[in-house]
Amino acid sequence: MAMAVPARTTEAVERSPWWDAAVLRQTQDALEPNADPNVWAFHVTTTLHSSGVTLPSVDLAHLLVSHLFSDGNLSPTAWKLLHTASSLNIIPPFLLLALLSTRVVPSRLLQPKAYRLYLELLKLNAFMLRSHIGSPNYEMTMKSIDDVLQLSHTFSQEVCGPGVVLVEFIFSIVWQLLEASLDDEGLLGHGPENNPRWLSRSCDMNIDGPVCFSEKKTEPKEGFQWENTAMAIEIIAEFFQNKMTSRILFLVLQNMPSHWGIFIHQMQLLASNSTVLRNLKHIDLMENIHGVVSHECKTNSKLKLNVVPACYYISSADHSYGDSWSSLWLPFDLILEDALDGGQVAAFSAIEIIAGLVKILHAVNGTMWHNTFLGLWVAALRLVQRERDSNEGPVPRLDICMCMLLSITTLVVTHIIEEEEGKLIEEAERSPTNQGKDKLVVGKRREELMISLQLLGHYECLLTPPVSVIEEANQAAGKAIMFLSGKPVGSGYLEYDASFSDLPMKCSAGNLWHLIVEACIARNLLDTSAYSWPGYVTAYDSQIPCSISNDMSGWASLMKGSQLTPELVNVLVATPACCLAEIEKIYEIAINGSDEEKISAATILCGASLIRGWNIQEHAILFITKLLSPIVPPDHSGTESHLISQAPFLNVLLVGISYVACVRIFSLHGLVPVLAAGLMLITEVFGSCVPDISWTLATGEKLSPREVFSNAFTLLLRFWRFNLPPVEQVRRGAATPPFGSLLSPECLLLVRNCKLASFGSSAKDRQKLKRLSKFLSFPIESVYMDSFPKLSFWYRQHQECIASTHSSLAPGGPDHQIVDALLSMMSTKVTNGAEPSTPTTLGSNSSPGSALDDTLMKLKVPAWDILAAIPFVLDASLTACAHGRLSTCDLATGLKALADFFPASLVTIASYFSAEVTRGIWKPAFMNGSDWPSPAANLSLVEQQIKNILAATGVDVPSLAVDGDSPPTLPLPLAAFVSLTLTYRLEKATRRFLVLIAPALEALASSCAWPCMPIVASLWIQKAKRWNDYFLFSASSTIFHHNRDAVVQLLKCCFTSTLGLDSASVYNNSGVSALLGNGLGGTSPVSPGILYFKVYRYIEDNSFLTEEILSTLMLSVRDIASSECELPKRGVKKVNKTKHGRKHGLVSSLARSMARVKHAALLGASLVWISGGQKLVQSLIMETLPSWFLTAQEGGEPGVVVGMLRGHVLAFFVMLSGAFAWGIDQCSPPPKRRAKVLGLHLEFLASTLEKNTSLRCHFTTWRTYVSGFVSLMVNCAPVWVREVDVILLKRLSRELRRLNEPELALRLLELGGIGVMGAAAEMIIELEQ
Repeated sequence: MAMAVPARTTEAVERSPWWDAAVLRQTQDALEPNADPNVWAFHVTTTLHSSGVTLPSVDLAHLLVSHLFSDGNLSPTAWKLLHTASSLNIIPPFLLLALLSTRVVPSRLLQPKAYRLYLELLKLNAFMLRSHIGSPNYEMTMKSIDDVLQLSHTFSQEVCGPGVVLVEFIFSIVWQLLEASLDDEGLLGHGPENNPRWLSRSCDMNIDGPVCFSEKKTEPKEGFQWENTAMAIEIIAEFFQNKMTSRILFLVLQNMPSHWGIFIHQMQLLASNSTVLRNLKHIDLMENIHGVVSHECKTNSKLKLNVVPACYYISSADHSYGDSWSSLWLPFDLILEDALDGGQVAAFSAIEIIAGLVKILHAVNGTMWHNTFLGLWVAALRLVQRERDSNEGPVPRLDICMCMLLSITTLVVTHIIEEEEGKLIEEAERSPTNQGKDKLVVGKRREELMISLQLLGHYECLLTPPVSVIEEANQAAGKAIMFLSGKPVGSGYLEYDASFSDLPMKCSAGNLWHLIVEACIARNLLDTSAYSWPGYVTAYDSQIPCSISNDMSGWASLMKGSQLTPELVNVLVATPACCLAEIEKIYEIAINGSDEEKISAATILCGASLIRGWNIQEHAILFITKLLSPIVPPDHSGTESHLISQAPFLNVLLVGISYVACVRIFSLHGLVPVLAAGLMLITEVFGSCVPDISWTLATGEKLSPREVFSNAFTLLLRFWRFNLPPVEQVRRGAATPPFGSLLSPECLLLVRNCKLASFGSSAKDRQKLKRLSKFLSFPIESVYMDSFPKLSFWYRQHQECIASTHSSLAPGGPDHQIVDALLSMMSTKVTNGAEPSTPTTLGSNSSPGSALDDTLMKLKVPAWDILAAIPFVLDASLTACAHGRLSTCDLATGLKALADFFPASLVTIASYFSAEVTRGIWKPAFMNGSDWPSPAANLSLVEQQIKNILAATGVDVPSLAVDGDSPPTLPLPLAAFVSLTLTYRLEKATRRFLVLIAPALEALASSCAWPCMPIVASLWIQKAKRWNDYFLFSASSTIFHHNRDAVVQLLKCCFTSTLGLDSASVYNNSGVSALLGNGLGGTSPVSPGILYFKVYRYIEDNSFLTEEILSTLMLSVRDIASSECELPKRGVKKVNKTKHGRKHGLVSSLARSMARVKHAALLGASLVWISGGQKLVQSLIMETLPSWFLTAQEGGEPGVVVGMLRGHVLAFFVMLSGAFAWGIDQCSPPPKRRAKVLGLHLEFLASTLEKNTSLRCHFTTWRTYVSGFVSLMVNCAPVWVREVDVILLKRLSRELRRLNEPELALRLLELGGIGVMGAAAEMIIELEQ
């Protein structure tokens, strides 16, 4: 931008002080030959003092420059006068430089000696920053500089305080010198990005007049200009080398990135092409630039020492204390274990949640990326190993564990790598040299991943595959062997079906390492060079048998054009696809094939490719989601929905993904909200159909709209906690755990709308799109509940049903007729083959046989109408049972008949019984073996086994002893509910219905008084002995649901086991293995962490957790300090006076203590976050922590060292909790809650420091906490700082300086944005002086 030179306007002249004439006369006299500049300075100063003018004078600077440049000639004497005036502080030196820069620099080629004098003057004054900001007229001077150079306009800054102008001025001076140097060598103006911004081709000097200097020219102008360019480059280098100005330039980098980018491009142009610079051997401009750019890393490294002693980082990798290295990554283990829980369907993608956690721990632990990735891989492997030998339960956890290891974890790493490379691509696109071509960008994190995977191969004890995946592991190893031997290898594990029994034993010994590497190769994170890693394979070409079967595999056959015969379909269903192309082929068939081929394709998609196709799982899920949301075909006509004709195809998909592991896999991938919208449409359409139409399947069976509706509806209802009464929903809404369930269909749609609307807007998303199928696209239009009127009406009725008693039905109405028909149908089932125990069982006077046809006719109504009648049917049935008109056996049989006839009724059954138990209006049911099933046969054994499971926690188990006169009881609705579940056979066809109501049954039994859950567990153990461990564990956890003291005791066990503080503990180790153990197995003591994950979701009021975790954390610090060598109560400073050996021992002890308190903080923050999410973290920061500081009872004088340890652990604890809850990334728009909570907490810190508020904690604890928390914030979450109010930042920075933390105070301002940039610059100058 051409810089206009502001002249003194007429208005300014009219307001000129009366001393103008006197000064101008004295100046004119001083221009005579042999005049002494010092005498002139004395006279001018006297005149100004007599006029009451404060020096340095801004007006005088303007007056002198205007006068001396009035005729375009500036004699050597004039330069002496200006130099004298600035050096004696008569005029502001910086203002003089600003005024001269607009006149001299543009004319430097015509008047090189004037330019040389300007450079000398600049070199002399530009680094005298301290005297400048201490000047009386500092603010007036900076305002005048801003007016002269139009800095605020040029940089488009609304904030224009003196400090900001100072930064802009220094930057503009350097940039002007840079452009002048480029222009001198003909390098400026080559392209729009190199157009001059600080040079004006026309200047105010009289370029047509005589030469300024009258002395003879003794050298060519070109030589003088070369020297001037060299001097300008040297000054530029000095700006980068000087400690103060380099830090000020760093502020430009931080706060004006667009201008800095153009500036750096020009610097690179100069560094690469300047012949003058090439001759200046002592200057390396790029090295100077790197020094400014790397300032952040240097400062962060220095600030780490404020948080943790340097010796800690040495000891943190030492394994002398338990599994110390693994404990650094403890949150990985905890979040993976929490994600494994199948009781709830997560609202958000596990990939995004875990990726955020990875970035947080990478920042907080301060490690290289390969160490962070390694910590994640090891945690995922431990998850698999904990489940490899666990006993069978209703939920197949091992399939989900393998999904977590090979799909979710791999995609987390992919997410992080794509994020880096996306940013690099964006930067390249914004670069002035961008040519608009797509270039391959490889980030550093990709290389770090390779290092982590190479190191992972040494963890042999964790790499042993579970029995069920040995074949896949051997195939992965075999693929590498055949590749290295030169045998043909396809896109999958093997192109042809080789007989692995023919291979040598060693080459067939694949492990989880091989599967992980294959998962990374499939996602283009690695290439096949990984097969050559040392130790990856142990068999080579000479060991490969020549006689390998050439029978083409199923997927290879499909890709070569084979038809989908039944035999081929069976092979493809049982064998996972290995690459995207294979899945795309199936998707094409599902879209364009015949009806029979479409059904086969749907069956294949829901087979092994979905459950065990870990390398392509995300693609299979996306294709299924897309197929369940079909768009209206262009040729569709008529009023009938386009979904009706696709009923058999849709039903295959619905049944295929109803398998319990499938729903969990969809949840982990974050596709539940998108899938839910498609399911809502299916239920809306098929629930409104009159069941006069049906479809004949290939098996000859009939498919009705009601069956399609039931399958879609039951699957949809598993996506939110449908069975919770509204009061319970409000209570649970007080906590937002990271993997918490959504509480309503509205929430599902809102999340879905946000996901689709925002996807593709970031560079990371654009990278992700490159690896997704080109066949996929989802409509981004928002969908709301208004689009599904039938579902909305049912949901409102459902809420009313579980909130209050039912209103009576009008006799003879349509709903009444449906209720009677359903009751009659249930009665018919009860009397089938036997006389009913009561003649009028359910209120029907007709005989079952004569009424059957009429009943079936009445039930030929839309599914929504039947669903609306179910609550009244249940109410009538339960009332009849309670009044003795219906036997308990007949009640269970009737309920089973209802569920078989209309499986969607299970949703209402679960919700109704849950609500009825909450009301508490029913008599208890005596589980005596005659009226209701009896648990007495194994209840005492259950009690003993529960005691064994809880032995390590020290929690008392109430007695379950039962005498003959007082049999155990359950609330009547719960007894009916559990009796219904016991009627189901344990087979695959009905497992999906059990999975629907099992969480409701467990939640209901757990919410009831002890010993309801042990009774339910005892009954189910009698039915399914192989699920013994699962039900015992569920029963054991209910002790904590209504007992706060037991929860507190469990929390203490989590800390003592993790930190190795309990010498009497049954655990013989510490760290992750002690906290989480080996999963569930037998009736041995369960690790406290595993138990806590089962418990925390059912704690009625979790608000007390923050206080208890904080209290336990402080007790742990005391125990850690006492468990190490004796810490001197004299304080750390006196340690230096001891002998060298003693000093070394104490330093080592302190380092170990620091490592352990950090592990304690990691555990505490993880528990707070996982237990209650953002809301519990907010409670911790805004309520619990301030209260603790003001009221803490530390049990006497803790000593300086213990106080310091407590301050450190609190800093880590609070910082980690906030980071886990709100992340450390820059979001658009930024989270309002994060900024609010952080602002309130920093306000508490600042106001407490300002007012010297009396605190109950040790002063060392408070001081260490303040400096530690702020250090962690600026080091690990600099984005947070920019979200804080600038006035608050300045206040806190001032108080940090009072705490003798000047570097930290400055760093806080450096990161605070443009609003505090000026204050940061001024503090830089003050501190450096």
